[in-house]
Amino acid sequence: MPKLPIASILRSNFTSGKNLSKRIVKSFAEEHGLVCFGYVSQRTDEHHIVRGMTVSTKHHDDHYCIGTFDGYDVVFVERADTLQTGKKHIWHIMEFDLRVARDIPHVFIGPDRHGNGFHELLSIKYSSMQPAQLGATAQYPDSFAKSFTLYCTPAHAIEIEQVINPELAHTIATHYEGLVLEIAHDSLFVYSERSHMTPALLSTMLKNGVWLAEKIDQKSQHV
Repeated sequence: MPKLPIASILRSNFTSGKNLSKRIVKSFAEEHGLVCFGYVSQRTDEHHIVRGMTVSTKHHDDHYCIGTFDGYDVVFVERADTLQTGKKHIWHIMEFDLRVARDIPHVFIGPDRHGNGFHELLSIKYSSMQPAQLGATAQYPDSFAKSFTLYCTPAHAIEIEQVINPELAHTIATHYEGLVLEIAHDSLFVYSERSHMTPALLSTMLKNGVWLAEKIDQKSQHV
């Protein structure tokens, strides 16, 4: 039996992966009351562009879904882009529209290790954001320090501690492993660091994201 060329095998695997992702997202959207649009162009389609640190002039957005869950406006997208290193990255992103009482400084919460392009984006786009030395107002749990690093501008570190306090940091350390968080422009962005999406992953991102968005809104009233 003749063997298929490697290029044909790779194309077949890529197509199968795309179709599986499409089915997963479609089923997830139907289950949670979201509307799925598939691929969207930032140049020609009229839609809410998911911003945050991964937005660029050349990113490619697929599996775009939008809707409301537990009272919060939610957008999901699978975003692909090529960074300055030449490496292609794929992110799974959920954006939650916050109802904050006042503006919250830009915050990024992720692992200290370099991976999935986040640290490259931090150094290129937000060089003023540095690892915060938490603990000025209260002691933070070791579990958070071992798994996550909080980045912000040094001038906003005390203000951020009033929102991401030790109690909230403990919950993030316990329930947000494998996820990356960003607060920017009155939105909470939840990113997945995993290379493949699953129904369980999407459900976790959605439910954890809504819970955290509500906590951030509550705490912003006291900042």
